[in-house]
Amino acid sequence: MTARGMARLIATMSIVASTVAATAAAQTVIPTRYIADRFYAAPVTQQGDTLLMLMDTGGGTVWVIKPVLEKLGIKPKFEAVEEGDSAFAGGPFPRFRTGASIPPALGRPAGQIAGFGVRPMADFDGAVGMVGHNWFAGRVWVLDYPHHQAAYFETPPPPKPFGPHTIPMTLKRPLTRDDPRIQVIVAADTVDMLLDTGATSVLSPDAIAIVGPGPAVRASAFVAARLWDGWHQKHPDWRVITGGEANMHADLIGVPNVSIAGYDVGTIWFAKRPDRVYDGMMKALMDKPILASIGGTAFRQFKLTMDYVNQRVTFEKPQ
Repeated sequence: MTARGMARLIATMSIVASTVAATAAAQTVIPTRYIADRFYAAPVTQQGDTLLMLMDTGGGTVWVIKPVLEKLGIKPKFEAVEEGDSAFAGGPFPRFRTGASIPPALGRPAGQIAGFGVRPMADFDGAVGMVGHNWFAGRVWVLDYPHHQAAYFETPPPPKPFGPHTIPMTLKRPLTRDDPRIQVIVAADTVDMLLDTGATSVLSPDAIAIVGPGPAVRASAFVAARLWDGWHQKHPDWRVITGGEANMHADLIGVPNVSIAGYDVGTIWFAKRPDRVYDGMMKALMDKPILASIGGTAFRQFKLTMDYVNQRVTFEKPQ
């Protein structure tokens, strides 16, 4: 091969490599609404209805309320009473309009949508459903909080190396049990927490006056009672709002020293939860025990790249 031929071959290979890399790195933006530091998927059905669904990394499977299932042409079948409401068997994940679609779950059960309840969720801004842990499973997601944009990679990119801003995000059983655990630094102590994009509290008027202006229903963080009490005893100067979480009648504590992935995120208000929540249900869901859950209240300044394939999450501050 002549020198000119070799040069052409190298140039062609470079173009192909660049094309492959660009394709592998392509992101698909999904239709969402951003409400009080939480993302809601907002796909549009073939009939023209927008389904508002809470994007909850710590939530259950993919589901909508019974009337929506019926409108999608699926006949719900009652299965059981869960969490004080009715659960229904559903059917295949619906087809949405081109350009206003979200993908089906890869995690088990894959490609399905179930039913739960019969009316929109009052504490979740009237959402008619949820996309939970199995919907995020098996993909690489980008939640850009400052720009209110959510996307996923059609083809997972190479994993980002662990470093100051890329930390482990571990799963109990990928594609089956995908509630993500991260480590957060609180007052120089390391605490295992659920990365919980759907964490929500309803604040009392007194709490809003102290925490800051905004809607009563907003992104939140939770902590087991024994750790909450330990923080209060060790740091009596940390501010407490008695009954500040109105819907759960729970006390709030303002933690001023919270660090995630090498970033100081400022004061985060944690609502107290009974120990049994973390010693029972959450223990069974996670790869190891946790004592807290942290959500959009701590993420609002970051772009999160959540790599479920390689079990890691990157925090970046967009320009």
